[in-house]
Amino acid sequence: MLDNLRCGRSYASVLCLLAVVNTGCLQPDDFDVRSVAIADFRSLGDAETTVGVDIGLYNPNGYAVDIVDSQLGLWLAGDSVGVLQFQPNEHIGRKTSADVRLNAVLDSRAVSDVLSKKWFSFLVQGAPVRVEGWVRGKAWGVQRTLQIRHEQNIQVMN
Repeated sequence: MLDNLRCGRSYASVLCLLAVVNTGCLQPDDFDVRSVAIADFRSLGDAETTVGVDIGLYNPNGYAVDIVDSQLGLWLAGDSVGVLQFQPNEHIGRKTSADVRLNAVLDSRAVSDVLSKKWFSFLVQGAPVRVEGWVRGKAWGVQRTLQIRHEQNIQVMN
């Protein structure tokens, strides 16, 4: 009888593990970036500019995620121009879209240098933007840090 109980627990454990693997918990899918918009200018200075950026994200996973922390670098046409950070406690529901706020601190001189050299190509072809770093999220009490690398050509004129 004791062997049957152990065998039943083993089968239950295997079934639970398979359920977790099949729901994608061990390997979450990447979020889709649906939109990017500058929401507001908080400060404009010679050395540093701070802006709020709204990003529309789609969470394809079967569970909600809370953003705990982040550290992301921002590049414009291959040049480092600043950093991005998610607002603390952003919540993205399961299999849904959400607009989340990022704070961007830009090196005003670096942005100015890139724009002065490449403004015409940005108008014609769009501005190549890269975001790279990490984001720490939490789902079901489990925290996980994911490496992020997103590249996108942002059209300056519509």
